[in-house]
Amino acid sequence: MSDTPLRLTLRQLQAAYRDPMALATMIGVGIIAGITGPFSTFAHLAPAPRLFYWLLIALGTYGAGLVGAILAREWLLPHGKPVMALILVQGVGASIPVTACVVLISLTFFPDLTVTGLSLGELFVYCLLISLALMAVLEGVIAPQLKKRPAIAAPPAVEAPPILDRLPKPVRGKLSHMSMADHYVEVFTDRGKAMILMRLADAIAETRGTEGIQIHRSHWVALDAIAALKRLDGRPVVALVDGTELPVSRTHINAVRAALERK
Repeated sequence: MSDTPLRLTLRQLQAAYRDPMALATMIGVGIIAGITGPFSTFAHLAPAPRLFYWLLIALGTYGAGLVGAILAREWLLPHGKPVMALILVQGVGASIPVTACVVLISLTFFPDLTVTGLSLGELFVYCLLISLALMAVLEGVIAPQLKKRPAIAAPPAVEAPPILDRLPKPVRGKLSHMSMADHYVEVFTDRGKAMILMRLADAIAETRGTEGIQIHRSHWVALDAIAALKRLDGRPVVALVDGTELPVSRTHINAVRAALERK
């Protein structure tokens, strides 16, 4: 389903108010304005109401401006236009709801808006100029810099060991170990086991992509599946994470120890 302008706006609005950096910026601006008290608010509001007023202004106008800018861009410039057009359309689109937001919040604190020293027309001009300046920075400076950043390459997908392709689909999973049984190789995964008619050496050759080691002429084990190397009745065995214990031959014991030390 394609995004409508409204869906896109709501999604970006939710993301904005969940962004710690954006929230910190809004709150920081609100606190600074609450302390300094611009537009006669220092003279007409006590410290606590003044701080609350400017926090509401900062948090409210951010969302209002975002909504106006996105809707204006999606409705008027859906396919993208030159930077100047984006700045103008988004700036004007943001300024209208921002002005409305400031008026609504201010009316709850000042029944007479003239105490702020601004008429409605002057307030709109201030909001328009601020919106245009912000859009100029976003579209003219920040957006081009973001486009220049090299894309972070996704990590290469881990190739599944070819041996898994020989197994029934319900059994295909993380490779654990393999053991010889007559002329068959019994392959164990975290989803079960299956018998394959082939030599162990050929099966081991198809485990590429999984780090493992042959511990005995009849057994191969994935290193991640080994829980410990220990002795049982005086003979070395590996204990696997699933509880299985497999013998380690003298021929392979040193290689097993070295592999586990590197693990």
